[in-house]
Amino acid sequence: MDEPTGSSRRRLILVIAGGVLIIAGVVAATLIKHSSEPVRSVTGTCAQLSQAKDLDRSLASLDPATLRDRFTALENAVAIAPADIEPQIATLSVFISGLIGEIDRAPGPDRRAALADALAGRAEQIDSITAAGAAVQDWAATNCQLELGDASTTSSSSVR
Repeated sequence: MDEPTGSSRRRLILVIAGGVLIIAGVVAATLIKHSSEPVRSVTGTCAQLSQAKDLDRSLASLDPATLRDRFTALENAVAIAPADIEPQIATLSVFISGLIGEIDRAPGPDRRAALADALAGRAEQIDSITAAGAAVQDWAATNCQLELGDASTTSSSSVR
């Protein structure tokens, strides 16, 4: 058998080096893709839900000192929530975001009237929001040993 010549050795080394670079590129792309995805975590979700606890009371009282922080915690929970509860947390987050936005855009100083109007305008969503809230409360009680509140209490009843 003939020994490889210098040029065939170089060609073989270039082919091997190219293969290694392709494999390294695939591994790097996979790692980058996975690093940009949020890590779904029961513990992290529980921590965020604990910070969001009493968000309904903050919304009903329109307490600016607590409303933004508690809402931010709920939004953060959406990004890390396990798949079994993420849709319900997202439903609540989108609903509350809409309420807050409408209250902030309302003319005049009567924020309570703006909240009542915003809730009245979303009356058709109340059943789905109540169901999502009950699911989050049950999930938090089971997975976090966290009591988020009475599922029968809604912020609309607190505003009246």
